[in-house]
Amino acid sequence: MKTVMFYNQKGGVGKTSIAVNFAYLAASEGFRTLLWDLDPQASATFILRGDDNDAPKASKIVSEEYSLDELAIGSNYPNLFLLASSLKMRLFAEKLAESKNPRRRLSRILDSTKDEFDLTVIDAPPNLTDLSETVISAIDMVVVPLQPSPLAIRSSQVMIEHLESIGLSDKCVALYNMVDQRRIGHRLAITNEEPVGRIPKLRSYIPYSADIEKMAISREPLPVISLTSKSSVAMKGLYNEISNLIYSR
Repeated sequence: MKTVMFYNQKGGVGKTSIAVNFAYLAASEGFRTLLWDLDPQASATFILRGDDNDAPKASKIVSEEYSLDELAIGSNYPNLFLLASSLKMRLFAEKLAESKNPRRRLSRILDSTKDEFDLTVIDAPPNLTDLSETVISAIDMVVVPLQPSPLAIRSSQVMIEHLESIGLSDKCVALYNMVDQRRIGHRLAITNEEPVGRIPKLRSYIPYSADIEKMAISREPLPVISLTSKSSVAMKGLYNEISNLIYSR
């Protein structure tokens, strides 16, 4: 089983929409996929039509009595399952910290799904904490979505430098999202092949699109709303690029 997390300490960068679409595209190709909504804001849960009643308590997730597949629910789409979130998830870091070895416990939590799922996709909360470091240490890849603006890039560089200082930046790749080609700064960013804060930048990028905003209205992944839109085609390209990187490791 492979695990990828979409993460940035800065909110509003579109990580949830990318995580949902990535998970949906993997499932549509026949991979049994678990989308773990680790963000207490529960946006991914909302898009996939989950609610508070579907979200397990943090203590259950940490407990050795349950595996993630037992706590997950099915979605409206074949092969796509959801570990729903709610405000209960804000206690996950605290409960995990209570274990003797949080990193080992988290690895075991993820390993509990290896016979049930081919891929786990994590939508992480937008902060830099011990929890985020613990999760990063236990997974295969971290995708850092960011807007191609100087302040957004600087914020991500600070985060990446911290991850580098603790030996975790080698798992990270950067992704430009909400790209507006009418803006010269955005065009320069996506054509610049230099790394972002010493981590490689994906060739794929996601254009700004009203279609993506519709996901929260229709509560559906982007390809379900419009399979042939520019943003949907870009999501498919992103999925292919990330998948090739994950499975080549």
